[in-house]
Amino acid sequence: MMMGYGFGFGMFGLIINFLLIVGVIYLVIKWVRGDGSRNAGYNDNTPERILDERFARGEISEEEYFRMKSILRDRM
Repeated sequence: MMMGYGFGFGMFGLIINFLLIVGVIYLVIKWVRGDGSRNAGYNDNTPERILDERFARGEISEEEYFRMKSILRDRM
């Protein structure tokens, strides 16, 4: 009665269902892990942090580091 059409739609339905399941799993994993957008407004680049990083990279000497650190502390 179906003359072979049932297999084609059945396979199409399986593919659609598989893609939906994979999509839902992907979204759940992305939601659980988080994509970083929650912390988008958080700014960790405080003046002291930048100064610490510059000292760690060797861009400024120890003397300059402590001088600038004391200036920053006096301003706060």
